[in-house]
Amino acid sequence: MVFNYQTKNANHINMKNSKLILFALIIALASTSYAGQATKWADLPAAVRATVLANGGKEGQSVDNEGEKTDGQDTYEASVKDKDGSTADLVITADGKLVETKHDDAADAAGEQRAARAKKVLAGVKFSHPRDINNTYLPLAKLKQDIIEGSEGGKKTRVERTMKPEIHKTFKIAGQTVESLCMEDRIFINGVIEEVALDYFAQDDAGTVYYLGEDVDEYDEQGKLAKHNPPDDAWLTGKDTPAPGIIIPAHPKVGDKFKSEDVSATVDENDEVVTVDVTTTVPAGTFEHCVKIAEQIPGEGLEYKYYAPGVGVVRETPATGDELLISHTTVAVPGK
Repeated sequence: MVFNYQTKNANHINMKNSKLILFALIIALASTSYAGQATKWADLPAAVRATVLANGGKEGQSVDNEGEKTDGQDTYEASVKDKDGSTADLVITADGKLVETKHDDAADAAGEQRAARAKKVLAGVKFSHPRDINNTYLPLAKLKQDIIEGSEGGKKTRVERTMKPEIHKTFKIAGQTVESLCMEDRIFINGVIEEVALDYFAQDDAGTVYYLGEDVDEYDEQGKLAKHNPPDDAWLTGKDTPAPGIIIPAHPKVGDKFKSEDVSATVDENDEVVTVDVTTTVPAGTFEHCVKIAEQIPGEGLEYKYYAPGVGVVRETPATGDELLISHTTVAVPGK
């Protein structure tokens, strides 16, 4: 029988290498597995527990043993809430000495708050037919086009609001794949196009309408494309923020508060329902029992929107203007 020496030699080398790799892994695990290890509250030194409680911590909370020494003492780290609600990490030695208080930077803290709000807003929310938007005050599924005209800041404005059901864009929301309904806003200032935005909406099974983001094209004073998706304007849920905005609740009540945009310090809007039974007259007609919503954008004045039953937005009043529904056209809804 002929024995292949090369195979035997290769096997020997492979076995040797395997032992070296295994040994290296054992050393690596031994040096890292303890770092940052959660320690039961009862197993913490009493001095560490006292320091945690004295600095905003809670009885029984999680505390990590960092697996390293500071001034010869074991080092622990605990997350607590500061008085202003921000998150801080306490670095404490076994003798109870507070070595350092580390704060998340503003962006991290804001991101954590946004994620917490998203979790709260979306708890238990289901999207079975997200494009069938039939909320009484924003029935987008039957809208074909709205034309809104008026003025803002002394300039003439015109918005051509057209539904684009042929555009299908999906989002991941609360573990669900949600297909949105698209609306195009073409905005003109003094007769010159300024912006074209594709806005994405979805309705949950309870009837609340969500704003999932927008793709934006901005134009210069000559009407030529200047910017596509500027970061201070365009945004998408799941990409730029975990939190979809709420445009209008299923059953709006006076005092309801929500955010239609919750993306960043510059893309942010707080809304509140101020009345649910107001009448307003615009060129398209007189509309009764409208819901009036106050919108606040940081650094800007209050703006109000009027939502008419069976129609949608019929009036928008920015701080320095008034924009009115000129025409409203609908399409037949399949099955209706």
